Amino acid sequence: MFPRQLLLELTDTRVVGQPLINGRPQPVCIDVTLPSLTLRDGLPIEIEPLADLVGDLLVRDGLIDAYVMAALPDVAVDWRVINWADKRGPEDGEAELRRLEPDLGLAYPLSEAALDVRPLPGAPGQALLAVTTKEVVNGWIEVFHQAGTNLDRLACPQSCRLAALGGELLSIPPHTLVVAVSVNEEGGHLQAIRDGVPLFAWPLPASDTAQVSEARRCLDFLQEEFPGERPPRLLLEGPLERQTLLETTLDLPSQRIDCAPYGSLVLRGLAIPDPIQ
Repeated sequence: MFPRQLLLELTDTRVVGQPLINGRPQPVCIDVTLPSLTLRDGLPIEIEPLADLVGDLLVRDGLIDAYVMAALPDVAVDWRVINWADKRGPEDGEAELRRLEPDLGLAYPLSEAALDVRPLPGAPGQALLAVTTKEVVNGWIEVFHQAGTNLDRLACPQSCRLAALGGELLSIPPHTLVVAVSVNEEGGHLQAIRDGVPLFAWPLPASDTAQVSEARRCLDFLQEEFPGERPPRLLLEGPLERQTLLETTLDLPSQRIDCAPYGSLVLRGLAIPDPIQ
């Protein structure tokens, strides 16, 4: 028997939750708007109302004893691709980065940062670094503590999406520029990947026409910045009507991502066990 688990996708405005029972995903049971003015750029600034909401939702759904795995809000997390001098990479990527203290162009020093360093499969000597402030991590830890939950781990949404796309990426010819677009009524996210290595990411606005316009602008930039012999390949996640609008307007080879039985790419990636490094 697996312990009961709860996947939570956090954004600056919503929380979406889906339980795992015996390792099997159940229907999404949590999809609520967060109380206003409780977050600032993904940082909890009003702990008590957030904790009350999370605790009440888990009690309502009989999940207060579940082990919680939560993906932090996109806006709270920066990411970089790290190129190690040695193709094998260090045994402890986090310790090596703290020792080297490279200039990563962050708005805060590494001494104030929480780091998540993961080797990129199929890209020797490269790793995906997801980084946020310790203040953000400690804030969410306190939210879940006050809510009376069993917090198992906090994850980075960028790492979750990349892990979730593993199967789709394997089916795409090498050196193809892949543009993964996730959209919904509250906004969206665009990520460019080539040969399993993230190249670019950008938030998309809420309006469907604005989403298409911003995606078109990003594609124009990407095709100029990362030219290739093949046209880019679109991977689309979100409501069917928004996918159709993107397909029609962008006019590129595309593939629709079916996240079922998970509620989103982030939740699907969050459910994948951490690799042993």
